[in-house]
Formats: sequence, C-alpha cells, structure tokens
Amino acid sequence: MHDSRRSARHRTRRRPWYKRWQVWLLTLLVVALAATTWLAVRALQAKTELETSVALVSQLRDQLVAQDITAAEETLAELTPRVQNARELTSDPVWLVAEFTPVLGSNLAAVRQLAAATDSIVVDAVPPLMEIVGDFVNDGLTTTEGALNTALFEAAIPRIDVAAATIEAAVASVDAIDTSNTISQVTDAQATLAEQLNTLSPVMKQAQEILPIVAPALGSEAPRTYLILFQNNAELRSLGGIPGSIVPLTLADGAISLGEQLGKDDFPAYEEPVVTPPPGVTELYRDAFATSILNSTVRPDFASGAEVARTLWEKYVGTKIDGVIAIDPVALSYILRAGEPIQLPTGDVMTGDNAVSLLVNEVYLRYPGETEASRDEQGAYFAGVIDGLFRSVMGGGLDLTVLGSGVVQAVEERRLLLWSANEAETALIDLADLSGSLPKSDASTDRIGLYTQDAIGSKMDYYLDQNVTFSQASCRADGRENYRVSVNNTNLLTEDQVDDLTFYIVGDGSEGVTPGDIRIDLFAYAPPGAEIVGLSVDGAAKTVDAFSDGDYPVSRIRTTIEPGVTQNVTFDLIAGAPGTRELASILTPMVRATPVESTALDCASLPGE
Repeated sequence: MHDSRRSARHRTRRRPWYKRWQVWLLTLLVVALAATTWLAVRALQAKTELETSVALVSQLRDQLVAQDITAAEETLAELTPRVQNARELTSDPVWLVAEFTPVLGSNLAAVRQLAAATDSIVVDAVPPLMEIVGDFVNDGLTTTEGALNTALFEAAIPRIDVAAATIEAAVASVDAIDTSNTISQVTDAQATLAEQLNTLSPVMKQAQEILPIVAPALGSEAPRTYLILFQNNAELRSLGGIPGSIVPLTLADGAISLGEQLGKDDFPAYEEPVVTPPPGVTELYRDAFATSILNSTVRPDFASGAEVARTLWEKYVGTKIDGVIAIDPVALSYILRAGEPIQLPTGDVMTGDNAVSLLVNEVYLRYPGETEASRDEQGAYFAGVIDGLFRSVMGGGLDLTVLGSGVVQAVEERRLLLWSANEAETALIDLADLSGSLPKSDASTDRIGLYTQDAIGSKMDYYLDQNVTFSQASCRADGRENYRVSVNNTNLLTEDQVDDLTFYIVGDGSEGVTPGDIRIDLFAYAPPGAEIVGLSVDGAAKTVDAFSDGDYPVSRIRTTIEPGVTQNVTFDLIAGAPGTRELASILTPMVRATPVESTALDCASLPGE
C-alpha cells in the first residue's frame, strides 16, 4: 500500500514537468512565429514607405528645379511622415533583437541604418535648404530698390551650416554600414545612397566656405569696386581674349553703380612691365606681358592678369580696385538664357542664341572701324550692350535655375574668372574654380596647358575651330611616361567669303598676313619637371624652342592657317617622374567649345623611334 502511494506521488510529480516543457516549447514557437510575422509585416511596411519616399524625393527635386516652392512644400509634407514611419518601423525592440540573428540580422541592421539616415536628411537637411531656395525664388536676387539682396546670402549661412552638418553625419553613418553579408538589394541601396551623399557633401562644404564672403563681396561691410574685363574671343589671348571693354562696377550693400566704360585704346602702353614678370615670361610673350591693357590676359594665370589690369587702371584712372572679373561673350550668352531678350539702342534684339555672333563678329561687319567715327560707333554699341545687360540682371525676373546652370557652365569652361585683393577670399575663389590659375598637377594627375593667341591684331579667331587629342603610353626604361598633345586648327572661312570681311576683322595688313589667313601662337605648358621633346606641324618636325614660365617648361610655335585648311600641331612630352598618372588639360576658351579626346599612344611614332 505504501509503495503504491509513493509510485502514485512519483507519477504525479513527473506529469507537471512534462506538461510545462510542452507549454514552453509551444510558447517559444508561438513567440517566434509572432516575431517573424511582426518583422515581415514591418519590413514590408518599411519597404513600401521607403520606395514611396524615393519617388517623392525625385518629385521634390523636380519641383525645386522648376522653382515651384508651393508644390515642393506639399511634397515635403507628404514625404516627412513616410521617412519617419520607416525609421520607427525598423527600430522597435523586436527588430533590434532580430539583428543579432545570423544572416538575417545584418540585412535588418543595414535597413535600419539606411532608414535612419534617410529620415535625418529629409527632416533636418532638406527644410533649411528649401528655405534658402524659397527665399531666393520668392524675394528675388534684387530688392525693391534695385540692389542685390545681400540679406538673402546672410540668412542662408546658418541654414547651410545645419544642412551640411546633417549630411556630413549621414555620410559617416551610411559609409559605416556593413554590407559584407547583405542581400544585393540592400547592398545596392547602401551604395547608391553613399554615392549620392559623398557627391553632395563636398558641395555643401564648399557652400559653407563661400557663402560667408558673398555679402561682404557685394559691399555689405564697405563699398567694393570691381573692374570688369569683357574679353573678346575673336582676338584670342591665353585666358580667352583681349579685354575689349573695361568697366568699373561699384557695390555698396548690394546697390550697383557702373562707371565709365573704357576701351583698350583708351589706355597708354608702357615699354617696361608695370608688374614684375615671373622668370621666363618676358621672353615667352615677346615683351607683351604687363605692358598694356590689351595684353593683360596673355599669360594663362588670371591672378597676374588681374594685377596687371588693376595696376594699369589705377595708374591711368586713379580709382582703387578691390577685385577684377573677366567674362567673355559666350558666358554672357549662357546668362542671357535666364532672362528676356534685350532690346539694344540700335534696334537689335540680343538673346542667348545670337549674343556671340553679334558681339564678336557682326558688330565689326556693321562698323568696320576704319575711321574714328566708326570706332566710336563700335564703342557706343558695346556701351548699349553693357547697359542692357545691367538692366536685365537688376530688373529681376530671371529664371534662377537657368541662371545658375549658365554660371556653372561658364565657370567650368573658364569663361568667368575672379580675382580679389582680399587675401581671405583668394583661397575660396580658387576652391570655386574661378581663379584661372596655371595647370596644377598632383600625384595622380598630370595637367597640361594648351593656350592659343591671335598673332595678327585681328578678329579672325571667330572663324577658328579647334579639337585636341591627348595620348599617353609607357615607352621608356626609366618608367617615365610619354605624353602627346595633338591639336587640329581649322580656318572655317572659304576663299569667296574673304572679300566681304572688313579690315577690322582680317587685320590692317601691317603684319604682312594675307587677308583671310589666321595666324596664331600656340603655347604648350608642361607640368613642372616634365620635358617637351618633340614638335611637329602637319607631320614635319620643328625645332623645340625651350621657354619657361617659372617652373613650367613651355613650347611656343607660330603658325598660319589659310581659308578652308585644317592644320595639325603636335607636342611630345616626357613626364617628370616614373609611374602612370591620368592626363588632363586646360585650354583657352574659344568662340566654340574645343572637343577633347584621349587615345592610346603608339610608342613607335615617338620622335627618334
């Protein structure tokens, strides 16, 4: 009896343990199933929110480009809760615990980090940027009094700081995401966002550095006087063209006043340079450097050219100059696209499409320049153009997107250059690619300069087309690469067109050049330490005359191109150090853009091979 009761108790104690084990197992299965279902639902919801957000971001960008601020604000209002929801969906406790599971966990962690970065950008970076755009669109570049709105630039500074800091933090966050074990969709999403952020971040940093100098440069702290050099690409100089018109512009807290326009013939020429030439420059440019306003742009370094122009102006006129701006007719045509056509006093209507031909060719056909009266008519025509440009810019109504695009294109093509006497602004000007400096090579890239100058005293370069081919190869035992610069120059005129040209276009004959011929000087600037070892014209070898501009080896050749003829000039160089580097170029901006291509170099074609 006793034994049977003990057996019964023993059986009674084992059953609860067995049942509890089943319950716990069932509970774990239910919890796992619930967690999996929870994750799946939230992942699907987050995916939907992020995919919708991508479409909305694209829509927002298009609206901002179209300057439709109202629509952009509505899109942002729809976008913000979606990215916030995506962040919340991917950051609850279940999701965070699941990140510790093998394989799946790395994908969940990456998605959470991507959602968090997207949320921070949309919530913290986009609104201040939209405020900046909105202010410029709604308030305009000019005030009701007609002055440039310096307050817009000052108000943008703290906003750009917030946006830049947010984007910098997002860059660090996204770059740190581990995608070594993630699925392709997650890996691609991380790579795409990282690329976009790493492209945007330097732009934001650049804006942070440049914005603080804009208002002072517009005279917010003290009046500034700038000298504007309107370069004429029909008579080429290394930096673009001769300064045909020179105009002082004074800015006082954004208010603009233009001084009297002067021409190249209004300034005296000097026998000795008015600024000290760098070593080798006097010989290289045949005593032309720093002796006249006409040749202030002969050397392809705008800092020195601006110093020459400022010195000549202050010697002749007496006005103190705080900065120098150079712009050519092609850059003006880009800017004109942003506004209404300009009605000139002559009855001409100038647009972005016809500005170049009007300013560098048709004016000389209409006013031949053979008499003082005709030259005065030229001057009056250009004065009307400058006045019309001033009224167009200050009158408001410009399409800011088109204007910005035009300015960027002009800067990229070196058609808009800036120099400031304020040393604190010089580095920022260089950072913005506005300095027009000599080619700067580095450890990964050798940069070669190829510059073109008129050698007649004519406006024939309107008819000059140019295309350039760069090639390189490792052909030497010492490991230094061979470089080749091949330039084709084409005279677009035909013989039967020459008789219709004025002497102001073809030249006055004093240089002994046949009317219709184009005569130019070509300058090849090699990287410091490199050598220029070969020179040929249409395949015929020429002597390489060794010149220099400071540390830069330079080769110079003068050539004549008859109507309808394409002439090839080739320079051969040897790199200054062993190793393979990219090859880049800086060229004189001409009336028409110069196509540039790269090809492989045949070692057997090198001089002496």
